[in-house]
Formats: sequence, C-alpha cells, structure tokens
Amino acid sequence: MLPLPFVQRASWIWSAEGTHAVAGAAGSPSHYQVRLFRRRFEVAERPAQALVHVTADSRYLFFCNGERVGRGPAKGDVQHHFYETYDLAPHLVAGANVLAALVLDMSRVAHRPTGLGAPCSVMTDAGGFLLEGEVPGGERLDTGLPGWKVRADRAYRFHNDGTRFEGYHGYFEHRTAAEWSPTWMQVQEDDRAWAEATVLYRAERREERRDPTSPYGLVPRMIPPLEEGAPQRFAAVFAPGGAAAPAGWAELLGEGAALRVPPQSKRQVILDVGAMTTAYPRLTVAGGRGAEIRLTYAEALRLPWSTPGATLFGRQQSLANLASHFADESTGWTHDRRGLISGWSDRWEPTGVAETWEPLHWRAFRFVGVEITTGTEPLELRELGHRFTAYPVTAQGSFACSDPRLEAIWRTGLHTMRLCAHETFEDCPHYEQMQYAGDTMITSKLVMLTGGDYALTRQALHHFDWSRLPEGLTQSRYPSRLTQVIPSWSLHWITAVRDYAYCAGDLDTVRTLLPGMQAVLDWFRRHGDADGLPARLPFWNITDWCADWPRGVVPGADTGATCIIGAQFIVALDEVADLCRWLGERGLHRRLKREADRLRLALHRRFWSETEGLYFDQSEHTTLSQYGNAWAVLCGAAGEQQRARMMERFPQDPRLARGSFFCWHAVFRALRLAGKYDRMPEFLGPWHETVGYGLDTFVEENSYWRSLCHAWSAHPALEFITGVLGVSPLAPGFAEIEVAPHGCGLSHAAGTVCTPRGPVRVQWRREAGRFGLRIEAPKDTRVRVVLPNGARRQFRRGHFAQEVELP
Repeated sequence: MLPLPFVQRASWIWSAEGTHAVAGAAGSPSHYQVRLFRRRFEVAERPAQALVHVTADSRYLFFCNGERVGRGPAKGDVQHHFYETYDLAPHLVAGANVLAALVLDMSRVAHRPTGLGAPCSVMTDAGGFLLEGEVPGGERLDTGLPGWKVRADRAYRFHNDGTRFEGYHGYFEHRTAAEWSPTWMQVQEDDRAWAEATVLYRAERREERRDPTSPYGLVPRMIPPLEEGAPQRFAAVFAPGGAAAPAGWAELLGEGAALRVPPQSKRQVILDVGAMTTAYPRLTVAGGRGAEIRLTYAEALRLPWSTPGATLFGRQQSLANLASHFADESTGWTHDRRGLISGWSDRWEPTGVAETWEPLHWRAFRFVGVEITTGTEPLELRELGHRFTAYPVTAQGSFACSDPRLEAIWRTGLHTMRLCAHETFEDCPHYEQMQYAGDTMITSKLVMLTGGDYALTRQALHHFDWSRLPEGLTQSRYPSRLTQVIPSWSLHWITAVRDYAYCAGDLDTVRTLLPGMQAVLDWFRRHGDADGLPARLPFWNITDWCADWPRGVVPGADTGATCIIGAQFIVALDEVADLCRWLGERGLHRRLKREADRLRLALHRRFWSETEGLYFDQSEHTTLSQYGNAWAVLCGAAGEQQRARMMERFPQDPRLARGSFFCWHAVFRALRLAGKYDRMPEFLGPWHETVGYGLDTFVEENSYWRSLCHAWSAHPALEFITGVLGVSPLAPGFAEIEVAPHGCGLSHAAGTVCTPRGPVRVQWRREAGRFGLRIEAPKDTRVRVVLPNGARRQFRRGHFAQEVELP
C-alpha cells in the first residue's frame, strides 16, 4: 500500500512578493493574484504509473509538458481542503519534462454581496500551491524542495462590468494576451529569469494535524472530475435587435469558415446555443493585435419596457412588480430575437498570433453577446464555440406517459438538475452557484434516483455538517464565505441525510453525521416555547418564497411559534428516529418518537381551526397558507378526519397564501398522504407555463423571475418516478422496495429508477376499466406492490405482472 500523502513531507509554496515586502517586486495587476509555477525534471523512461497529489488556494490549472492534466481543487473549506491525485505517466516522455501550474489566489478580495468580489462559494486563506509525488526510480517532485520556480502573471486582470443581482460568483476575466507567454507550461520555455519559489509551511493531512503550522486540513477529493465535452458550435447567430447577422458569421458557425474583421472596426452579434448550458466558451483567432473581444453571458434576452406591449415571456407585467429585482434595468426577459443582451462579461485582448482563449471558470448561458473592436490590424476568427461541463452523471432513469406535456416537464426537470450540479449542488448556475440545503434536498435525490450517483450527495451532506455553528445549526448554504443561517434549511439537511440513507444504503456516513443531526435538534429544543414548539427563532426564517410574506418569512415567526417550522421540526425528529432504528440506536429512537408524538398533539391544538377545517400559520389564527397546511399533513398532526376536511379546500382555496415552486414539493407529498395524489397533474400549471414560454430549465419561483435555471423547481421529476410510477425504498439502499403507482389521469406510464442493487422498471396501462402492471426489479429483493384497487402483493423473484379491475 502506498503511503498517505502530505504526512511530514511536501510544503506549500508561493512567490516572495506575495508573502512579504520585496523591493521592486510586483504582483498581478488586478483584484486576484495569479502565479505561474514550473518544475523541470528528467525521466529515463516512461513509467507505468507516476502519481502526484496536487492542490492550491484558491484555484489551479495543472499541466505536464504543456498538456492540461487537471483543474481544482474541489470546493471545500479551509479545515477540509481537498486535493486531487493524478497519474503523470501518460504525459511523460523520456528525457526532459516539466510540470506547470497556474494558480489563482482569491484570498485578498472580500466577497461583497452587493457587487462582484471573490466567489462566495470558494473558501480561502492565502495564495499557495502544493504538490507531492515522484516518478518511480527518479527524483521527488515535492513542492518545498529545490527546483520549483514561480512568476507573477500580468496577463490576467478582472472586472465587474455589468454586475446584476449581487455578485455571488466573483469577478469575470479581462485577459491581456500581450503579457502572456503561450509556451510558459512547456519544456522549451526559458525560465532562467523566473524566481525560486518561496516555502510557506509544511502540508498537513486533516487527521494528522496536532499543533498545526498550516491553515489547511487536507482531505482527498470526494467526487470525480467534472465532465468536459468537446467543442460544440452555436445553433444560431443574429444581430442585436433581431436582424440577420452580418456576412460571414453563419459560415463561421456552420462550416468553420474563417471570418475576417477589418481594422478600425466594430462588430456585434448575439449567439444562441439553442438551450441553456454550462460551458467554457471557446474562441480561436489569428492576428488582431490591439483588438478587444467581449463576451457577455445571459440566460435570456431583454425587451425594453418602452417597447409597446412588452411582456415577460408573454405575460403582461407591471414595472412596479419587477423594479426592486431588476434595479435600474427596466426590462423583461424574452427569447425573442428582438431582445437585447446584458449581464456579466469576459474581455480578451489577443496578442496578434494564432491562439485560443477559454476562461478559467465555466459560464452559464443560453445567449452570448460578442463584441469585437479591432485596432490597426485585421482580426481573423477561426473558431467560436463552447465546451459543456457539469458533474459527470448520466441519466439512466427514465419516464414516459400518455401526456406529452408531463414528458416535457420530465426532460426540463432533468436538464435543470444537470445544470445545477458541478463541484457542488447549486441553487442556480448563472446567478449564485451556491449549494443550499433546500435545493440540495431535491436535486440530490434526483441525482441518486435518475443517475445512480451517490458521491456528490455524500459530499454535500459532509459540507453542511462542516458548516455547523457552535450553537449547532448548519449554515443554509455551504461552502460559503458569507455566513447565512436559515433554521428550516438545517431540517432540510436532515431530510437529505435520510434520503441518502434510503437511496444509497451508506449507514457508515449516516452514523458519522448523527451527532450533527442531534446538535440541530438540540438547537430547536433550546428555542422551544412552553409546549416545546420552536418559537421566535433567530436568524432568517424564510420557509418559502410566498409572494405574501416579507422575504419569505411567514407572518408571526418573529413573535412566536408557526405551524410550518413546528411541523418541520416534528418531521426531523421522526426522520432522525427512523435513522437511529437502522443504526441500532434503539433507546434514542424511542425517545425521539415520543418527543415527536407529544409535539404533534401540541401543534394540532395550537393551529387547527375546527371552523375553517384548516391549520392556521400562527397561534393568533390570522393567516392560512398552502405551505402551512401541507406541513401539518406531512408531520402527522392532521388525522384522517382532519385530512378529509382539509381536502375540501386544500390546496386551491383563495384564502390560502399561495406558495412558490418550492412549496409544491411539500404540497404534492401532502396530497399523497391524504389519498388525493391523482390530482397532482392539476397543479402543474406553472411548470407547463415555463415550458410554454420556451425555457428548457425551470425558474426560481413564480412571483418574480430572477434565476431562469433553479434547482428546487425540478422536483416534479421526482413526482413522476416516486408517485406516478410509485417507486420508493422501504429500507436503506433499496433493500426492500415499494411500488405503488398512481394513475393521475393518465392511460399509461413507464420508466426506470436507479438503485444500488440495480434498476427498477415499471410499466402500467389503464384501459377499459382494468389496470395492468409490469415490474422488473433486482433479484432477491423484496418488492411490496400496492395496486390502485387497494390490493397488495409481494414478490422477490425479479419480475411481476398482474392485471386487476379498477373500482
């Protein structure tokens, strides 16, 4: 077995001017600091394997002999700083070789939520680069040993032109290629003028830290590298305002024919991918010294409000409704080509030689505005494309049915999920790129059930456990430079842990997380009122983007207990109790169940209205909401009689404050518990509207449209496989499975759900008063079947088929 890396061996390195004052020394010219590192070495013959372990603060690109080997590190925090392991063997040659790294240091720039600064999701301490490894039979390549050279880069500058909505993902690039050497990472580069790297401190694995001398506790990367696809062409090009693109642009995109931009001229076009994507834009040019190229990224175009009849995807909107969210930009979203483009942008000044540009970080866009301003030389465009990137999960799950509109929601939900998963789950790829527990609760389950992947979920659960404050709560989003706490989001984290246990079957991880879950429950207990219900909680008590609630906070949350948060706490108690049962913690299981049962009664007494037949949001019985009543059902406070009365008005009664896309995740589950799940498709109107507007991802919420690709809105895809197909685990790791399909007004449905034991395939058809069901499941797995007529069956031979008469 190879020894563990970073145990009393390699050291972090940087440049001298970055660690202390050096007369005449200069760093990078802009907000972030960029350093280039090189290490020459000789190889007698190429080995079968040559492992090196690499990381940096804050981001790096790693090369061997000019070829990019990898990028990183994965997003963690300073106490859990990830490193990657690479095999150099495929890149080595007999003779002279060189390792090189570009390191981007974001530590000197604070995150500013009202304008671009450092990315909020990249946690950092100070610039540094670290490598440990050797070529078998050759010399050690560790940083900290002689031979590593460094140079401060002057080509990368950064800017915040076009900042909108707050700058959660950091400055965008301005690269001045005149300061750039295209051979800096290759053997032939003359590095005699480069400085020797300065040693900072010895590297330390997290579990080996005793009296730390380094800020970082190093841990191995928990997820695979992101997928990076081959270059793809844009689907269309047009001039701003919708006119046809100037001559030559269509040929450049369609045939790869070079396009010449004359000197002292300006060209502007808008490129359309045809669908929302997350990708590295890619641009290859020749000539053009003195030119500047700007690429502007947008999820959609904008129509000026001065345009007669301007609408928001066909829906008439008032400026007052949107002004607070669009600031001074009096525009609405549109995919109409008459729209204009605005947003964050990258700038590149080419050197005048043939070269290719990509940004260091991927961008999220459907549309890209291209603005080229040439100097005294002509510029030749040779390639203009994009390379897709996302977490490498392949959709193995499937869903098809008799309603094409539901199939469109399925496709859109999976595309939304895919674009909201990179190094972490993300609430949205264009606007924040932050991992929130509420969104992660939904997309992590989708990734597990449709992709059969558990690594990204496992990492996310650890992330939130690492984020916990001394009081016990997790942070609502993590990794994050800016601390934000939403108490309910800690409870959603517990739900995500339980879903992981049942989908993945990894009880060792669950046992590791159990103390953190108990700490969350203890925090809510400490803030309980006389009945034990959470009341007057500190922090931001958003529960849903309900348009009637200020900043999503249900009225009464600041003065007492609320039905929503009380019910969410009860569900968390039940979920942790259930996990304790599987972990063999029988005593804790019983105590938590008794506590949940007691609080269920208290919540019912406090919020149930016999007159209304519904649950009020607060003790004063002043407001009613869809979300509050959904959670009263989910926590078990509403018995069979109460649920029957509630369903006379829930969820469509106009007196109920209407929830956002996120709210309906709870509403659909409440309908299932109340025996009214067949109504689920009636309430998919906002999702149908989104698809009808031409979007291929779902928006953040339906009172205003800030993010046009938002993770939590993908949850109807979960309904189709867990509700319409009816597949769910009854034991961790799908060791026991239930299939309880719902007709939902459809004539037929079929699909596949991923499990660690193998796929579960369900196909059903309803015809002439009869219901036919076929199931394929992993062999030697008990499957419990609940048929629409109430009949129950069991099998474990892998196949099941039956037809029954419907009532």
